[in-house]
Amino acid sequence: MPNGLRNWSYKNVTEFLRDNGFTFYEYKKGSHEAWIKEDGTEIPPIVEVNFIQKSESYPQRTLETMIRQSRIDQKVWRDWASK
Repeated sequence: MPNGLRNWSYKNVTEFLRDNGFTFYEYKKGSHEAWIKEDGTEIPPIVEVNFIQKSESYPQRTLETMIRQSRIDQKVWRDWASK
């Protein structure tokens, strides 16, 4: 289970994205996926998720990049992790 912004796995990130209105969009180069949130904005947020081994955790800077791409405040990510 994630602790704040640490120990987030692929499963945790994709569950969080689903819970916040994102859906799988497409496979990207290598081991990446794009997740999109159709929110009515001209340019919807798209998060590129690296499909690492499901049991591995993302480095904190990688997670911070996904947080920025999602346009969801870090506090929401932390609160979700503490459920």
